Amino acid sequence: MQEIQTFERNKTFSSAQIFACLFLLGCAAFAVLIGSFPLQLSIITIFLFAGVHNFMEFRYFLARMPVRWGKSRTFYLVGIGGVILLTSAYLLLYFGGGNWLWSLTNFQILVSLWNTSFILWIGFLFFLRGKQKPQTDWSFAFAVAFLLCCPAWIVPNYWSLSLVYLHPLIAMWFLERQIRRTKPEWLRAYRTGLLSIPFFVAGLYFAFADTPHLSNETNLFWRITQHAGSEILPGISSHFLVATHVFLETIHYSVWILLIPLVDKCAVPWKLKEIPLFSNKQGLPKLVFAGLVVSILLVFALWYGFSLDYEQTRDIYFAFAIAHVLTEFPFLVKML
Repeated sequence: MQEIQTFERNKTFSSAQIFACLFLLGCAAFAVLIGSFPLQLSIITIFLFAGVHNFMEFRYFLARMPVRWGKSRTFYLVGIGGVILLTSAYLLLYFGGGNWLWSLTNFQILVSLWNTSFILWIGFLFFLRGKQKPQTDWSFAFAVAFLLCCPAWIVPNYWSLSLVYLHPLIAMWFLERQIRRTKPEWLRAYRTGLLSIPFFVAGLYFAFADTPHLSNETNLFWRITQHAGSEILPGISSHFLVATHVFLETIHYSVWILLIPLVDKCAVPWKLKEIPLFSNKQGLPKLVFAGLVVSILLVFALWYGFSLDYEQTRDIYFAFAIAHVLTEFPFLVKML
């Protein structure tokens, strides 16, 4: 019996080691390939994986949504309401930004107001989550939120750019929380992998920080470099900026498409019985099934749009993608 237990422990440790090695090898391969072909890999990864990873997120969130909200009713109402209102305001700003009625100053004020609302909404979610945990007071979330509002007004461009680079890290935080629940024996190995990411980014910096800027000969190339912050940080090579952004986004896609389903059977797309809203007698199976079918159709529609007009479809996608960015926060805070 003791020998069997020892074997099982070694087997578990071995699986964690394999996971850590594959994670590190994957990051190394991403860094080398993306550093060598940043523009090309930016186009390819978004074309192939943007819609797929949104579907996987939607599928994961469906599995996390309870049939009855109970004491979490206020939390979910604030979360869902915030997603709807902030997404609507963002789309209004995005598509109305070129309106002649809005001066540059007014537009920047409106962007800062949106950022402030976004920060305070997250702070309120933390506060509500703290109230649900026994003997826990997360009122300090408001102090942190008000503190973060300062750079949103003082340096709004840098604040917005920081969100572009911080968003991919949210997926890694989700994975950390999920591993803690379903694969705790992998937690140390995963954290080791996470600690390697700054070193890969540093490697990209030393390799490409002094290289010439990437070509802006097409409007698409200009869009890609602008999205990575080349106009906000003109003193840094756009080669490094684009490579870093695509590197982080590729890890983000990999987490949602591969790693979360690997550690959580409830996130496997075809296991619909793992979705409480689908399998529970008090659930909404028809609505869930319809939502999944529509989301799959949207993935194919996105591929079709990319094949017809990549640049225009890319712009539309990134405008509406704010909805999935916002949706991540209530579910992440709820897991804390």
